[in-house]
Amino acid sequence: MHTLSIPVAADTWLGLIAWAYLLTNAVRVFTYIPQILAVWKCSDGARSVSLLTWGSWVLSHVAATAYGVLVVKDGLFLFITLINFAGCGLGAAIAARRRWQWKQASQTLLI
Repeated sequence: MHTLSIPVAADTWLGLIAWAYLLTNAVRVFTYIPQILAVWKCSDGARSVSLLTWGSWVLSHVAATAYGVLVVKDGLFLFITLINFAGCGLGAAIAARRRWQWKQASQTLLI
């Protein structure tokens, strides 16, 4: 079987990958907003939010920040990573706070 291949220079592929990274992560910043607002308005302790998942995303952004500083040394990469870290961190922090508030209110009702 013969596959069709289009000859493209390696630097073109790197450029396309860089732009894809930039665009997908720039758009991703805006996807945190509805999640943060939903968690903020949540009155059931944000039970549908996985703190493990959001925490792992925060941790991955910590690793990406270290990678950006120590390996890539690219300001734009670092900026995007820090914005995503802030979005994940805010979502996780609000969910954890809502969970704590809900538990406190539940314990107060039991007393």
